[in-house]
Amino acid sequence: MVGIVVVSHSRRLAEGVAELATQMTQGKANIAIAAGVDDPENPIGTDTIAVMEAIERVNDEKGVIVLMDLGSALLSAEMALDLLDDQIKESVTLISAPIVEGTMAASVAAAAGLPLATVVEEAQNALGVKQAHLGDQPSTNAEPAQTAKQDKEALTYDWIVQNPHGLHARPAAAIVGALARFDCQLWLQKGDRQVNAKSLNSIAKLGVRCNETITIHALGSQAVDAIAAFKALAHDHFGEKQAVDDGALEHQSDEVDALQYEVNAQTIEGAITGISVNEGIVTAPVVLFTSDMPPVPDRPFGHKTDEITHVKQAIECVVQRLQRQAKQAKGDIFSAHSMMLSDPELWQSVESHIQSGMIAEQAWLETLHALAEEYRHAETLYMREREADVHDIARQVMIEMTGAKPQAIEIQEPSILLAHDLMPSDVAGLDKEKVLGICLSEGGKTSHSAILARAMGIPAMVKAQGCLDAVRSGQMVTLDGFKGHLWFAPSDEIQQALDAQKIEWQNARKSALASAQQVAMTRDGIAIPVLANIGGPNDLENALTSGAEGVGLFRTEFLFQDSEALPTEDEQYQVYRDIAAALGDKPLTIRSLDVGGDKPLAAYPMPEEDNPFLGLRGVRLCLKHEALFNTQLRAILKAFQVQPNIQLMIPMVAQVEEVKKVKALLAHQAQQLGMDASKLPVGIMIEVPAAVLNADALAQEVDFFSIGTNDLTQYVMAADRGNTAVAELVNYFEPSVLKAIELTCAAGERAGIPVSMCGEMAGDPNATQMLLGIGLRKFSASASLLPGLKAQIRQLSLQA
Repeated sequence: MVGIVVVSHSRRLAEGVAELATQMTQGKANIAIAAGVDDPENPIGTDTIAVMEAIERVNDEKGVIVLMDLGSALLSAEMALDLLDDQIKESVTLISAPIVEGTMAASVAAAAGLPLATVVEEAQNALGVKQAHLGDQPSTNAEPAQTAKQDKEALTYDWIVQNPHGLHARPAAAIVGALARFDCQLWLQKGDRQVNAKSLNSIAKLGVRCNETITIHALGSQAVDAIAAFKALAHDHFGEKQAVDDGALEHQSDEVDALQYEVNAQTIEGAITGISVNEGIVTAPVVLFTSDMPPVPDRPFGHKTDEITHVKQAIECVVQRLQRQAKQAKGDIFSAHSMMLSDPELWQSVESHIQSGMIAEQAWLETLHALAEEYRHAETLYMREREADVHDIARQVMIEMTGAKPQAIEIQEPSILLAHDLMPSDVAGLDKEKVLGICLSEGGKTSHSAILARAMGIPAMVKAQGCLDAVRSGQMVTLDGFKGHLWFAPSDEIQQALDAQKIEWQNARKSALASAQQVAMTRDGIAIPVLANIGGPNDLENALTSGAEGVGLFRTEFLFQDSEALPTEDEQYQVYRDIAAALGDKPLTIRSLDVGGDKPLAAYPMPEEDNPFLGLRGVRLCLKHEALFNTQLRAILKAFQVQPNIQLMIPMVAQVEEVKKVKALLAHQAQQLGMDASKLPVGIMIEVPAAVLNADALAQEVDFFSIGTNDLTQYVMAADRGNTAVAELVNYFEPSVLKAIELTCAAGERAGIPVSMCGEMAGDPNATQMLLGIGLRKFSASASLLPGLKAQIRQLSLQA
């Protein structure tokens, strides 16, 4: 079924949303959360790696949808897509649906086995029920009236709803779940209104209350079975029989307070105030930029076919350009714009205007203006800020249709760019060496232009109303990205303070970068190696820049999941060799293929398992499929022959016998290559409780241990880390997990082999002192965490 990921700044919020969805679907939905950050004092935030791992957990052949709350949640989700291999990435859809209502609707549709497009549609329309009930936001996409065919073969069944709260979300979900599988047309009727009985939102929009009569209509080959299923469900009061019998129902709110950013309306002499979207202080001359929509040409209407072709060709050109941009560093913002242009409902509106006699350019603008207006009046700030995206694609297509010359941002020297608003296509072409800062009179914190500015590291502010009138081109200004101030006439005292803060900010950035390259030495003089976890060659530069002293975990899965064909021995060899060479004398720890029932390979299909986490995965799968494994072993051996900084790490080891089998295969392949396998360091991941208990024996067979706390925690606690119902158990600070880590470190010390950690816990600064105390002497974490981790280690003592 379609997987669902909830991304929120608040873990409690995400857990609550997931709990509601789990209860509504009776645990049938495949849901994962990525919420909050591991900082007890400042837990609010989002983590890109956590989003990536959540997507991987629920990834399914039917696809994955990701719902986000606001701000950096969207940025984290977009960055997570860039970290995923292309095969998974293509199946993931980021949607702008409200996180609570959207998750509820999507979960029900997904649990019913409905396709991705339907799940997305249900989530996107989720607010319609509440809006219709309150009457505060009439839908601009009015649902077309549906009329059940008055056919003699159509079956009907009437029912008086007795649920205290009527057909609210939970019973509506039960109806969809029960009826979705039937191959027939189904309508639910109240009074003279009829809606699709397989749509959660449509049912909820009926507003059925207690003691009102509804009628189910069924027409088709499975109509009899569908009516029978509905009748049985109705007699169970749509899953709320106990509540009906008791005459009461506990009220559960599925609403959360809307979080909105407000412009500080204060007036500061000599400055324009706005909203900061990226920190930093810069002083530079101003460059003013305006971007106008090409006007509709004054021309006669041609043939309908020619007008339609004219729009189609323009859209196709823009889509191709967006797809090229999506493959570059700017990511899925452009993929989203491409999808907007491919929306069938959008095209239907354009075609309808043309059929009525409107020329192509006017038809296009009429349609896009209407769509922008819908976003302008959306309930949430995030949705309202999507209006700029609509204007962006509208302008690009108009440029193609009219032949107008695109207005380029021309900057000759380092400057601060001022504009009414910038479209993502404008920001994408900016030279960050020339654009020192961005100030917009419109825009928003979650607008795509703001997201791209943050991704490029450019200090920026939005909602600086009046900035275009207050300054002239070439004028020197200071942009304070910390407070959201654009200073055009500061006093000498204020300018001195800004200059001092700018120097402090620049020095802090330089210091952080410089210290990241320094050894992480404890206060009592012990050097602690800090390495990086990487998922592919593209991660290497960031890892080294962040101070990585090698790679403690190289996930080789990206090679196997990247295409429908298995990577050849030579393809693998080249990747391993090149990464090792780029590291110089720093170690490269290659984890052998770690896939299985929970992480299937398109190029190597395997039967589904009832308990994939306890099934054929990791070393178990590799030993079962030796041909697959031998290809990788040969590639690693050949790379090691030219790059001796390579070492091999085996995942999911539980028995000594497994290690011996791997070493036997390795020796056999080395013999065929004329090599000595004993020279290649071989280690194992400690992530199965059996490996902890067998640690002394295993230590005699390997050269190093690496503790994978993500899996170790879930196996020690017998709690699936993707199951929100037991999320509180998946805690690596549990005494039993800490004891397992301590036993592993002690076994490594007795055997004289190094013990590292490459799980999430390794990058948690709140765990660093404890891990050093337990005996851990090597850490491997995501590149973004390394500077902070090294700084933390320098503040600690092993004697503490």
